Order: sequence, then C-alpha cells, then structure tokens
Amino acid sequence: MQVRVFESENMDSALRQIKEALGPDALILSSRTVRKGGMGLFGKPVLEVTAAIDPATESDNDNPQAAALKNSSRLNSALAKQVEKHSYEESTEAPISYQEIWQQEQKNEVDTRPNPYAQSVQTEQPRLNELQSEVGELRDLIKNLVRDLPEQIEKVAQPKAQPIFYPATNFQGSKSGDSNQVVLDALTHLGIEAEAAQTIAHYAVSQLSSRQISDTAVLNAFFSKTIVDLVQTTGSILPQPGEQKRLALIGPTGVGKTTTIAKLAAAFLLSGGKRVAMVTIDTYRIAAVEQLKVYGEIMNLPVEVVMSADQLRAVLDRHSNKDLILIDTAGRSPKDDVSLNELQNFLDVDPEIEPHLVLSATTRERDLYETYSRFSALSPKSLLMTKLDECESLGVLLNIHLRNNCPLSYLANGQKVPEDLVLADSEGVSAMILESSEG
Repeated sequence: MQVRVFESENMDSALRQIKEALGPDALILSSRTVRKGGMGLFGKPVLEVTAAIDPATESDNDNPQAAALKNSSRLNSALAKQVEKHSYEESTEAPISYQEIWQQEQKNEVDTRPNPYAQSVQTEQPRLNELQSEVGELRDLIKNLVRDLPEQIEKVAQPKAQPIFYPATNFQGSKSGDSNQVVLDALTHLGIEAEAAQTIAHYAVSQLSSRQISDTAVLNAFFSKTIVDLVQTTGSILPQPGEQKRLALIGPTGVGKTTTIAKLAAAFLLSGGKRVAMVTIDTYRIAAVEQLKVYGEIMNLPVEVVMSADQLRAVLDRHSNKDLILIDTAGRSPKDDVSLNELQNFLDVDPEIEPHLVLSATTRERDLYETYSRFSALSPKSLLMTKLDECESLGVLLNIHLRNNCPLSYLANGQKVPEDLVLADSEGVSAMILESSEG
C-alpha cells in the first residue's frame, strides 16, 4: 500500500491534491489540524491529511465503472469516519466532502460534453418540418381527390369534346411589311423557338402569297396543318387486351411523375383493365411513397416499395400475372451521372421495362434540352409533358419534339386524377399550341 501525507489550507484543497496524486481510488486514513510557523498557538493552522492507495485496485481497471462505484463508496465511508473525529472549529472554511467534489466534477464533465442527439435533432429539424408540410399537403390533396372521384369518373366515361380552334393574334399590322417577318412574328408569339420558326417561315413564304400571309385565318390554317405534319405521337402506351407491359416513368424532380402514375393506372382501369400493380423505387421522399400508397388504397391496387434492383426483380416476379406494372422512380438531377447510372441498374432488371420521360412544360427550354440530353442515355420511348395549365405558351411541345425526335404520348394539364391526362395526338397538340397564344 502506498501512503502519503498531504498538507493544505482546507479539506477541499486536500482532496483535490489526493485525487491528482493518487487518483479517485485513494483512501483517507486520517486528518488533523496542526500549526506551523514556529510560533506555537500563534502559528498558521494547516490541515494534514494522510491518504493511501492499494495497488490491488488496478485489477478493477477492466471494469472502470464498477471500480469507480466501489472505491467511491469505500472512500466516502472512510471520509465520514474521519470527519466525525476532526474538528473544524479552527478553520474558517466550511467543510466539504470528497463525494460532493467528485459529483460536481462529474456533473461538469457531463454538462460540457456535446450531446450528439440534441445536435442531430437540431440539424434534422428543418427537414422534419419540410416532411410534415409535405404530408399535410398530401392529406389535403387526397381529401379533394376522394371527394371529387365519382364526378371525375363520370366525366371520363363521357365522350370527349373536340378541342375548339381559336385563331392566333392578327399580325396584319406588322411594321416590317415583310412576309417572312410577319410569319416569324406569329410563330414567336406561339412560343416556337427561333430555329424552328425560321424553317417554318421559309416554308410558308414559299407556299403562300403575301395576301394569304396577311390573312389571319389562312395563316392560322397553314400553321395548324404544318404543326400536325411535324408532330409525332405514340398513341396509348397502356397495354391492349392480351398484352402485358411494365412502364417506368423517369425524369427530374418536381415534374409530377407520381401523380402521372396514378392517372395512368386510373385510365387503364376505366378502359376495362383489371390486373394492375404500382411499384415505387422513390425512397428518397417519404411523401412520394405515402402519396402512391394512398392512390393504391383508393383504387384498390397493390403498391410495392423496393430499395434495390434485386428487390425490384423479386417484385416483378411476384406480379408476373399483372397486365400493367407502373414503376415510379426517384427524381434525378440530369447533372448527376451517379444517380442516372443507379437508375439504369434498376431498368436493366427486366428488358421488358419501358422507360418514358416525364418533363414539365414550365421548365426553361435551355434546361429542358439539357435534361432530355442526359436522360436520353436511358433510351426513353416517349415524352409525357406535364403542367401545361401553368404554361403561358405551348410552343415548347413542338420545340422539344423537333429537337430530339422523340414522340409525345400523354399531356397533363392539371392535378385531377384521372381526367387531367390527355392522350397526345397531332391535331390536339396543334390546337393546344394555337390556343395558348390567346391566353
């Protein structure tokens, strides 16, 4: 046993010296007050504390927590006995126990130690607020869908009226007086990009006289026929009787892939289809998964959530009897090659999966072309253009189509399921482009 004597002005200071020299396992053997300075009773009072440490306690280092509890108890017991014997009448310092000092130091360490859970909550709080907001919006959307569903089904079952043709603005007053410029002004007003507008204008000048070009009705009729000839469409991408299809909607974030999935499922059911399943690999957004599950509950359709390509393969095998499987993918940044490669791995699971690219008509055309260029690596079979109701001019329908030679399949012009999804046809696209100039 190692025994040492410590001198200090008070017990508080002595206990700190003992802890520093011998550690928290030390035992106090005795304490007394002596006077030093060579003046007898007038000497300075000094507290003399004898402490010891038993080397055998080192074996407890394998379990520091248990050893600390054991030695703390033993130290406190010895201290209590010594305090009973010791008189503090000559000391001006209030007595303090080693246990109180030890507990205070432990409390200080805990108070200063960073709390990773609190930091994590503080960091994630904005994201949690965002998720709560998304879930609230989703709840309101689903309530409206459920309320309006009977009326929507009744409207879809009725024959659709042919689109009304509205002539474009009268350009007779063009200051240029040049036939080519008149046509260019008219096409620019429709939202047709410069390169396509120049080609159409040259063609118009070669086919029409100056008098015909100055006639609004004749010029609009020419535009209508020309756009019809330029636009290519796929027709329905949904399976025909006796056919099975697996359709994957791909595209950037925020273009409405999940809602479009629900619209396609509802359209297929209304046309007489029965065996449908919906799958989502969009596990990045909780709201997207919940939204698709709610649609599945409303239409009584199974919804599968997959995390990997292997799980997708298993799900496709499990639903091999389904006529239509609709796959909702996570929104990918067109500049994120890693995410696009990951998406390609999912699509490679089954060669029967058809990718269809969903784009928003409200996107700036330069960004739209860049997005298509990136996603073209996945070989999309068609384009589905959404948010037409939020776009001032719909010349983008022709622009994106001419630049990439990818046919249009569906056009979405609202959030309602399923009637706000229109099967694209060249006449309808032409009419939409001309009508938008009146807005």
